[in-house]
Amino acid sequence: MALVGGCSLVGEISDARRIDASPLRLQGVVDRVVQVKGGARVRVSYLVGGQRFGTEDLPVGQRAGSTEPTVGTAVCLEASKEHPGTVRLCGQRYPGGDNMIPTEGLVVLAGAAGALMAAGWTVTVTRQERRERERSESANRATS
Repeated sequence: MALVGGCSLVGEISDARRIDASPLRLQGVVDRVVQVKGGARVRVSYLVGGQRFGTEDLPVGQRAGSTEPTVGTAVCLEASKEHPGTVRLCGQRYPGGDNMIPTEGLVVLAGAAGALMAAGWTVTVTRQERRERERSESANRATS
């Protein structure tokens, strides 16, 4: 779990850096809207250099005074000039949504802590079993 979260986190940060290195602001059209807790996710199609691209589902959080886009609505996108398939909604820092980064960070931290605890428990149990075996063997030698 921590490995998956870590890979996802690294991918999000890498994609954000690509966009920040060579930003390209463009308009896309919403093809699909899916309602989720705390907002919606939209699939957007857009053109870069005459080539059509489509996004994965991008998160649209609910903001005070803003309305969620509907199918056919134009939305602002930021893409990477060198990698036009790497895109995010304008105003966001990460392609997967700004709320996802803290969540993925916590998953990585919790997974790493869990792995360290499991490793510590395994080492402790192994040492205890070895000590008990050695005591048992020395007690058997003493009685023989």
